[in-house]
Amino acid sequence: MSSTKSPVVRLLHIRHDIEAMIASVDGMADQEIVASHIHRRALERSIEIVSEAAKALPDWLRETEPKIPWKDIIGIGNLLRHEYYRIDDTTMLSILRIHLPTLLDAVGRMERRVPGTSA
Repeated sequence: MSSTKSPVVRLLHIRHDIEAMIASVDGMADQEIVASHIHRRALERSIEIVSEAAKALPDWLRETEPKIPWKDIIGIGNLLRHEYYRIDDTTMLSILRIHLPTLLDAVGRMERRVPGTSA
């Protein structure tokens, strides 16, 4: 298996993009985020990366976190790439404020289950 496709690397990609996105909007009001083209596009791109990395995780690892809506995470990436106009501001803010922090917690637990992670 290529190291870029390893679960360790994919979990790091997910962690990095979630942490970076949360940090980049720290202190910003929701209205400021959606009004900022740069922040909105950065959030969309980070979600695409998280979605793609989640899709590449092995089933056994995703199954260790059954409360995480993996199909939705993978699906949102496809929506952003192909039907971006269907994703409204409320959905994007919900992903940012609720779902990404929840996923970040799950990633921390998953990292502890995978050999080769320093978590």
